[in-house]
Amino acid sequence: MHSAAKYILDDISTRLNDIFTKYPDYKLIICGYSLGAGIASILSIQLKSKYPHLKCYGIAMPGSVLSENLALATRDFIYSYVVDADMIGRASMRSLEHLRDRIIDALSKCNRNKIRLLTMTLARTLIKRGQTFHSRNNRTQSLIDNSVTNSIIPIDANPSISQLVLTHHSGERVHLVLPGTIIHLYSTDRVGLFSRGISYRAGITTYDQFFQLIVHPRMWLDHFPASYSTALADIIENYEQISQQIA
Repeated sequence: MHSAAKYILDDISTRLNDIFTKYPDYKLIICGYSLGAGIASILSIQLKSKYPHLKCYGIAMPGSVLSENLALATRDFIYSYVVDADMIGRASMRSLEHLRDRIIDALSKCNRNKIRLLTMTLARTLIKRGQTFHSRNNRTQSLIDNSVTNSIIPIDANPSISQLVLTHHSGERVHLVLPGTIIHLYSTDRVGLFSRGISYRAGITTYDQFFQLIVHPRMWLDHFPASYSTALADIIENYEQISQQIA
C-alpha cells in the first residue's frame, strides 16, 4: 500500500499544485474502497502537511493499515467505515492467528470425524444467516465450543498442537490497525406494521473492537460495495426522518 501511495503521489503532485494555484479555496478530499481505502489513508498522511484541511474517507477499510500510535494521530482527518461483520476490516495477522487457535483448540477437543464436522459447519454457515461458531441455535455448537464437555482428546496430548495454539509473537511484530476515526455501520431488525426488514445504524468505535474475525455467512458479503451502499443510504434516510420529526 505504501508503494502504491507513493506512486500516486508522484503522479498527481504537479496536477494538485496547478489546481490549487488556480482554485486556492478548494479543499482536498481523498476517498478509497477496500485496498484503495488503505492506500488513500497513507496518501492522505503524505499530503496532510501541504493541505491541512484534507479529509480522507475509507470505505471498507482494511484492518491492517497503520501502527496504533499513527492511527490515533489521524483521527481528525481519516474516517474508516466498516459494515457489520466485514472480514476485511477485521483481517490481520493477530485475528487470523486467533481464529486458527480457536479452530485447532475446538478440533482437538472433539471426538467426531474432523472432515465431516468442518464440512457440515461450513455448509450451515453459508446457508444460515445467524450461524456462527458460538451460535446457540447451532446443533453442532457443543462440538466446537471451547466449553465442550465430551472431549476425549485433551490439547496437551498432542505437543505440536499445544505448541501451535500457545505460541504468540506479539512481542516480535508491530500490530497494524484501522486508521483514524472508525465508524461501524451495524444492522438491526426493523419491524413494520406489515413487514420486517433490516435497518442500519452508525456508531463511532475503536480499532480494538476489530481484533477478531466474526465467522458469519455475511462476513464476505458485507465487504461488497452493495452492502455499504445499502447501509449508508438507510442511515441517511433514518437521519432525515429523525430530523424532520425534531423540526
